[in-house]
Amino acid sequence: MSYIKPLLLFLVFSMLVLCGQARSFQSGEAGMSPAYLEPERFRVASDADKSEADELVRKIQAMADDLIVLLADPDPLNGTLADGLVVTTFVDINNLYRTSSFGRYVAGQLMNEMQRWAIRVIDMRKSLSVVVQEKRGEFGLSRNPEEIPSAHEARAMLTGTYLVGEKEIIVNASIVDNSRGELLSGTTVIFPRNALGNWMLRDSASARKPAAGVTYMKKLEM
Repeated sequence: MSYIKPLLLFLVFSMLVLCGQARSFQSGEAGMSPAYLEPERFRVASDADKSEADELVRKIQAMADDLIVLLADPDPLNGTLADGLVVTTFVDINNLYRTSSFGRYVAGQLMNEMQRWAIRVIDMRKSLSVVVQEKRGEFGLSRNPEEIPSAHEARAMLTGTYLVGEKEIIVNASIVDNSRGELLSGTTVIFPRNALGNWMLRDSASARKPAAGVTYMKKLEM
């Protein structure tokens, strides 16, 4: 009977080893990590991932990244943009009083991207005294000091132009010092002239230019 105890110990040890191997097999079958840690394994490639809208967003994201990286000090708390950033509507380079859904969308998406970088974004349309025209937005590149307030709580302004070509749309974006007009950062991105781009450009409209000696201002309530 003395052999029974060693036999029982051997059987128990064998069962433990088999259980451990079973768990290892199950873990290996599951990819060695929980599914929620590897969501890319469940992503199904589709045409939507390569859509014109996705490409537009990706290019604007790249534009925002370039603008931030090229700053002398990109620290959102103590750097160049620590006092906030005004973002204005992008305009047609051939007519600084003309914009479109394309120009408004690029500006709006850049606001989102700047917030992703923890930059404090200031909507220019909420300032006390700026030019606002319905369905057109504000025009930061008007170069008329009476239209764009020189004294603003934000140190910098993000502004830009676009040039519509036969097959592409060339967009220049700049971050400039709000008081001195000094260029702080700039980048150029080329967008394809596809169906989405054409649709966003079709509602191009020009703001009314101020007559000589007359200033068009609209007071807004905070």
